[in-house]
Amino acid sequence: MLKQDYQAWMDQVEPGQDFQARLTEAMAAQPVRRPRRIGRTMLAAAAVCGVLMVSAFALSPTLRQMLESALGGYTEYARPVEGADVSNGMELRVVSALNSGSIFKVYAELRNLDGEPVCDTLRVSGILTPLEGGEDTGSITSSAEWVGYEKESETALLEFTVWGFSTPIGDQLELSAIVLPPLGELEITDQWKIAFTAEELPVRRIPLNGEISGTPLLQAELSALGVTIQTDGWNTIDAFPLTVFCKDGRRLSLTHGGGGSVGDTRLTCWEYDEPVEPEKVTGLALGQWYIPLEGEKAGQSYWLEEQP
Repeated sequence: MLKQDYQAWMDQVEPGQDFQARLTEAMAAQPVRRPRRIGRTMLAAAAVCGVLMVSAFALSPTLRQMLESALGGYTEYARPVEGADVSNGMELRVVSALNSGSIFKVYAELRNLDGEPVCDTLRVSGILTPLEGGEDTGSITSSAEWVGYEKESETALLEFTVWGFSTPIGDQLELSAIVLPPLGELEITDQWKIAFTAEELPVRRIPLNGEISGTPLLQAELSALGVTIQTDGWNTIDAFPLTVFCKDGRRLSLTHGGGGSVGDTRLTCWEYDEPVEPEKVTGLALGQWYIPLEGEKAGQSYWLEEQP
């Protein structure tokens, strides 16, 4: 199944809010299985026995190429992560992550331990929860997107993306994932809980003043992944196109990703097509509403005479 076809199918069958609430409750009730840490004693024993403990992913050039293709220009920004869990003979193993706080992507392998193929119509959903963030950080649900499949090992490569965490969230996280049952049912047969460590990328945070369409602007967060703007209240600003102004003169149009809310604070996230270092950005424009990020007027927005 092609990536775009799978996503279109997922959009049509995504469960409603009531199902998601019951699903979250059911998943939260399960115990946490933390990843095993290999200490010096275990490493020494492995060396003596001639056993090399490596993940299945490290042994698969094909899956590694698929991951690099999915990451694109972000390959050098991705952090290797370790953690796995097994449910009903299926193993889910996290292998890589991009963590900018408010925008987070985690990549994982899914395979049957008996060698049987992984059905390409499985609908996998996950909840990402920071383990060391503040009490207002919360959890965010994500549907997994299939980004690759290796026939030789019958292993699928999945991508979970979440937007809108109230940052900073720290680098200790937990992925709770399930195979969604058929619509109208709640019985969950496959479930994984994986705690892992993912170092946060550098983030530049700038306080903002003013408002757009009556929505107060609070803060802009810039990372190599994209831009997140915090606003006050429940009004959304995702309808506004976001343009990033760079020191080298480029003006980049970003793609809206998603968002979230913490109390009365709303977070709206846009993503780059290719990485842009936070310090290379001089300003942002929501439509024609310009926000300078440098100089004495940094964060004080005003109206542009023409569309950027």
